[in-house]
Amino acid sequence: MPLPLKPGYNFNYTHIYRPPYFEMTASEAYTDFYALSYTISGEQLVYCYNSTYIIRSGDITFTAKNVYQRSSYVSDAPREDILIKFTDCMIEGLMEALGFENFNAFYSQYPSIHLEKHTQEKIQLILKEMEDEWNSYNMYSEPILKSLLHKLILLCLREGTVNEWSPSIQETKQYYLNGAIQYVKAHLRDNPSLEETAGYVNISVSYLSKIFMDYLHTPFSTFVLNEKIQYAQKLLLESRMNMNEIAKEAGFSSNAYFSDCFKRKAGMPPLQFRKKESGKTGRLSRNTPAKTKR
Repeated sequence: MPLPLKPGYNFNYTHIYRPPYFEMTASEAYTDFYALSYTISGEQLVYCYNSTYIIRSGDITFTAKNVYQRSSYVSDAPREDILIKFTDCMIEGLMEALGFENFNAFYSQYPSIHLEKHTQEKIQLILKEMEDEWNSYNMYSEPILKSLLHKLILLCLREGTVNEWSPSIQETKQYYLNGAIQYVKAHLRDNPSLEETAGYVNISVSYLSKIFMDYLHTPFSTFVLNEKIQYAQKLLLESRMNMNEIAKEAGFSSNAYFSDCFKRKAGMPPLQFRKKESGKTGRLSRNTPAKTKR
């Protein structure tokens, strides 16, 4: 399960290596951040709520907020990717200059761009500069990374070719899945059930369950639990709420059940997670709010 950006950070750089036949067992969620992925080598099949597409070497792929997707292998070749996560403030000014209201509007026109070899070499130089800056992060790094991100996006637009993606899911299924996801996210505190969610989008329980399995490769109950744990992680890192308050806010019936589920998913108890992750960026400031709104 992908962690949200660290408190106080608006950027994250990750160099990813995947072995042959790697397949995600569940969908990843991009919640309060965007993403940009550059495929150095290999290829992957990506399942999103409204399409299925193949990403190949030399592709730059953008991901909007509140998107759930998973990937699978296409061949027996290993994969190498660069994944960059960033928040709104890292692209403010750029979207306005390009004539877009926000990044989601930009993404609707440029979900994926293919780069020819000569452009790939330029992109890799920018990414190497980003990696070096990220690995030596200090008080000056964010504006430098912001500038490099703008340069990278503009180079893609100037020299790249937009990939054509063919929708593979009926529009009605897109509507149902998107509606169900939004309902769950808005009602985590109430522990939304499959029956309630199916009723909200006005389809049968069995049909909604099938949509989650077919296109997110995740049972509905697992999806809800993952959302709860992810929200709890956010509360642990960005608020001063105690364990009972976080358990209640994230929709768990008791602190004990919350602790057990969290440990199974995150590999450590909630308090240990808070201490470990908060310690990387310093303690929560005195101005940190007692409660983070979802």
